Amino acid sequence: MGFFSDLNKKLSDNIYAHGHYLTDPHADDPEKLGETVELLMPFVRSESRDLVRSQILELISQNKHEDLHL
Repeated sequence: MGFFSDLNKKLSDNIYAHGHYLTDPHADDPEKLGETVELLMPFVRSESRDLVRSQILELISQNKHEDLHL
């Protein structure tokens, strides 16, 4: 596998393993959401992590299910 294929597989596996926290009806726990986002941070350059973290959380907030209270 090439570098990007390997990275894509790792990201996909991580999302499949932990993504249910983002779609679960009980996913309105901000602490659990933060933990899930932190699992992605090893794939992000250290100097960009704060920005990427805030962007992910903002995207989730903007696109959340109406029945969740994040």
